[in-house]
Amino acid sequence: MKLLIKILPYVACLVLGMLLFNECNRKPKKETIIRSVMVPEVITKFDTIEVEKPVKFHIVDTVYVDRFIYADSTQKIDLYKDAVAIREYNQVFEDSLSKIEVYSKTRGDLLKQSVDLTIFNREVIDTVPLPRPKGNLYLVPEFGTNTKLDGLRAKAGLMYQDRKKHLYSLSIDTDGYIYVGTGIKF
Repeated sequence: MKLLIKILPYVACLVLGMLLFNECNRKPKKETIIRSVMVPEVITKFDTIEVEKPVKFHIVDTVYVDRFIYADSTQKIDLYKDAVAIREYNQVFEDSLSKIEVYSKTRGDLLKQSVDLTIFNREVIDTVPLPRPKGNLYLVPEFGTNTKLDGLRAKAGLMYQDRKKHLYSLSIDTDGYIYVGTGIKF
């Protein structure tokens, strides 16, 4: 029985030390928050795109030349009007995120081209991982006396704060008393 009383504080310290070591080495559960951000609508207009006009070698399509040669005068006027007519093209590309409107004006060559880009407002959902607090281990030396001030006593202990902010303490004083406790938040 006396051996058990002598060994009991060491066994208690060993068990609590193993519990604290296990708490320090435990993998934290990853916690995240989800936030949503509204991205506003953006409208961008690009004016006329200038096209460089390098020297070109024109290849004449003989089908149109033959049609022009064998046509009567009214058909020749119609073919000429068709050749020099200004054509306008408007193409719209749209999806859930943006809309692109392309306008082109041609007469054999590109005369004018403009682009209007609209990016719609949308909600972006972002997942942000929260950092996990780690456990803290504190050494707590204490000194005290009785109310008559006739003796000095000392006590040394360890205090552990886990990830959830719970406090656990283990201490021993000069008379050999072992204290085990927990902290309660008010």
